Amino acid sequence: MKLLEAVVIESINPGLKARTKEELFGEMVSLLKKNPALAEIDDSTILKALNERERTATTGVGKEVGIPHGKIAGLQRICGAIGVAKRGIEYDSVDGLPVKFVVAMVAPPDQSQDYLRTLAKVARLLSDPSFIETLVTANVPGDIYDRIEKMEGAASKATSTGENQLLIFELIDSDYFEPIVEYFTEVGATSATVLDARNVEGFLTKVPLFADFSRVFSEGQEFGHVFLLVIDKGAVEQFVEGIEEIVGDLDEERRGIVIALDISYSTGALGALEF
Repeated sequence: MKLLEAVVIESINPGLKARTKEELFGEMVSLLKKNPALAEIDDSTILKALNERERTATTGVGKEVGIPHGKIAGLQRICGAIGVAKRGIEYDSVDGLPVKFVVAMVAPPDQSQDYLRTLAKVARLLSDPSFIETLVTANVPGDIYDRIEKMEGAASKATSTGENQLLIFELIDSDYFEPIVEYFTEVGATSATVLDARNVEGFLTKVPLFADFSRVFSEGQEFGHVFLLVIDKGAVEQFVEGIEEIVGDLDEERRGIVIALDISYSTGALGALEF
């Protein structure tokens, strides 16, 4: 689903007043309540959902971003709110930085897949420097809403050809692992298999003949990741473009490699990917 299916313009505030995390959650609840889908849900119920999730692990994901979220029984659809705290708020983030950019989400318990994909979409959106610039410079909610509308307007479903390929993506640079997982989740490729891997150099020192080369090949012992995904042939190019938006040009940056192989036989339905 698109983010603007969950966020109404009234639920966007580019000038949050909160000074503490507790005040921030209260202000985000007030923004969420402006969505008609939450009209029958009490403020206290929304706040409880956010706090219960927060006790599990911090939703301060780093780089001044907070994504408080939770599930609410009886809610009919996913709802979101966007806020900007220009001064920054202490949040117990994973990197210790104050939070300035906040997207709060609540969802029905029975919409886990859409909820997961929406959270991944939010995480990717908040890692986009151009979108962060929009949040920093926005004066009115419409500035943010229009930017999201423009970005989502370029999204589309890949063309279906009915021919499947096995896409193999080896991610060499582990710094990009989390953004890549978020991308796979966002487009609906959660059925992909992920393998830990390392090249032959990582095993050479286990061969007695090469035991004295441990220092030479120490770098080769670091793990990489291999993603395996059965994908419609018509979606491969678009899928790889999404990967390169994260890691850069694969030929130039050398952070990974993609191979797509024809499959002589496969059975079972594939889920449609959305970019």
